[in-house]
Amino acid sequence: MKAHFHQRRHIALLEVLICFALIALCILPLIYPHVAILKSEKDFVNTIELDHAVNLLYANVLQKLYLREISWADIENGKEIPIDENLLHASGVKKFLPFTGSYKFVEIKHKPPKQPEDSVYLYSLVFTFSPTLKKALPYVYKYQIVIERKQK
Repeated sequence: MKAHFHQRRHIALLEVLICFALIALCILPLIYPHVAILKSEKDFVNTIELDHAVNLLYANVLQKLYLREISWADIENGKEIPIDENLLHASGVKKFLPFTGSYKFVEIKHKPPKQPEDSVYLYSLVFTFSPTLKKALPYVYKYQIVIERKQK
């Protein structure tokens, strides 16, 4: 009787590493679209939250104008006022936004006064927000408002 001996060849570590590399190269193209979709969805959600925050900030600024908490010099000179966490919280924004922002008033025109101490102005209230985590174009929101200035 003749015995048949099968030679067993053990898998070398190099072959295992090559196998893992091939599997990884095949999986990456399958995962990439999902990662890109997730990233764009996160950017979209941040933009929607920013839109909501700007609407709340607009209402807060109008309230401050009505209560005369914003100085006329800041309005007239177009001073850029930074938006900090306190202003966001006072406006009702509870969530952290990955943006830095500011607002300013830009005069469009004003009506000549009937009396020397009274004037009516048309201003554009401009909110500007820049993403903090990446370099991208800033988001600009413009609202037209009418301000009537009366001396006390």
